Order: sequence, then structure tokens, then C-alpha cells
Amino acid sequence: MRVEVVPAEGLAQRLGAHLPAPAAVTVTCLPHHGPREAVEVAVELAAAGYAVIPHLAARSVPDRAALSRYVAQCLDAGIGDVFVIGGDAATATGPYAWSGALMEDIADLSGGVLRMGIAAYPEGHPGTAEDELARTLRAKQELASWCVTQLCFSPDIVHAYPSRLRLAGITLPVWAGIPGPVRMTRLLRLARTIGVGQSLGFLKRSAGSADTGSVLRQLISSATYDPAPLVDAVDGAGYAGLHLYSFNDLAGLAASGLVQPGR
Repeated sequence: MRVEVVPAEGLAQRLGAHLPAPAAVTVTCLPHHGPREAVEVAVELAAAGYAVIPHLAARSVPDRAALSRYVAQCLDAGIGDVFVIGGDAATATGPYAWSGALMEDIADLSGGVLRMGIAAYPEGHPGTAEDELARTLRAKQELASWCVTQLCFSPDIVHAYPSRLRLAGITLPVWAGIPGPVRMTRLLRLARTIGVGQSLGFLKRSAGSADTGSVLRQLISSATYDPAPLVDAVDGAGYAGLHLYSFNDLAGLAASGLVQPGR
């Protein structure tokens, strides 16, 4: 199990209180912060004993020299994995317009030591056909070591997705990206901020559906999102593990029991 966190003041202290080391933590790269902050936070958490995976957003990396510094910081801190994405920036600030180009330079700069994760899209991606997504994943898996799904609220889609990837020729280990038990208001407010807003469309599409409308009804009937249906959907589907989007609600995550030893 991995828990995704957002760089914020006092994050290390809150993690220490609710999710002690050596838990596995991934650090989001926000567009207005860029990868430098994600890497700096990751280095701090690695020094505290966490297994850390910083996100590197291609369109937010200014140049190869900056990337070289990020790679060196990770290696010096004992960080073995990075999560490589295109990023939410509207335009590239440097030479990396897409994640594949960044992956090539990370492999070169790290001597192949840094393992790389990439994003997968159970519900598709705006403006990109499914066959094109599959082709891109097949191309990038030559450099990647694993992939993680973007947030998806549909248990049926979550359960079927690893099999769909295998049929498309994607053999990477797949981590299931699901939300932790976060307050509904916070989930809706922050989902787009950390790059998982696409799946919120499922809430609208599920309205009135007999089997999936329960997600939408939680907006009215409950103050906290319950990830249990998605956790159940992951079971037996062929995932490598859970990737929990915490939205920094670490107290709620700890209280849920999802990150207890043995889960």
C-alpha cells in the first residue's frame, strides 16, 4: 500500500503522528510548486525513514540541468522510485512536452538505477482515444517498472482494468489508485487540484444508476467518502497493491484502519 500526499506545511509532523515510517508515501508535484518542492519534501521524508516516491511532471521541469539535480537528490537520499507524468501545466516550461522524453533522460542520468512509474487511465483520457493510450503505455513500459491508475469511482471498471491492460499488451505491475476515507467536501474541492479530477465525471454519470449511484448518494447522505466498494473491487483483480489518494486527511486515513499492518 502506498499513500499519496500533497506538499504542505507541517506534513512531516502529521505523517509522523498518523502514518509512521517506514510507510510508503508518494509526493504529488503540484503545477504551482513544480517538481523541486516534491523532491525536497521526498528527501525530507526519506531521511525520516519513509519509503518515498516523488512525482516528476515533465512540463514543469525547466531543463536537463534541473532534472539532473532532482535525480541526484533522489539517489543521494536513497530514493529508488519516481512517478513520471506529463503534468497539468498548460505549456511546457522546458524541453519536456511529454513524460516519455523525461523518462529517457531520467534513465540516462540515473544510469538506469531509478525505477519509474507511469499513469494509467481506467476511464480514458480527455482528447485521447483508448487505442492511442494503449500504444503510449506499450511504448513507455520499456522504461517503466510499474503503473498506477488515475482515480476511478466505478468498482466495475476498477476490477476489470488489469485484464484490459493485459489484453492490450501492457505487462507492468498495476497499482489501483483510489481515494482514502476523506471528507466529501474536501474530495470534491481538491480532486482537480492534484490531477485526478477527470474521474469526478463518474459521479455525474452514475446519477440514477442502480449499481453505481450509491457514490453520488454519499454526497447527500454522508460527510465522508467510503472507499470500501473500490477496495473490494481490487481484491482478486490482479493489482500489485493500493495507491491511496489521501488528500492529506491523514487522521481520517489512520482512523479508517486501511493502513494498519497487514493490510
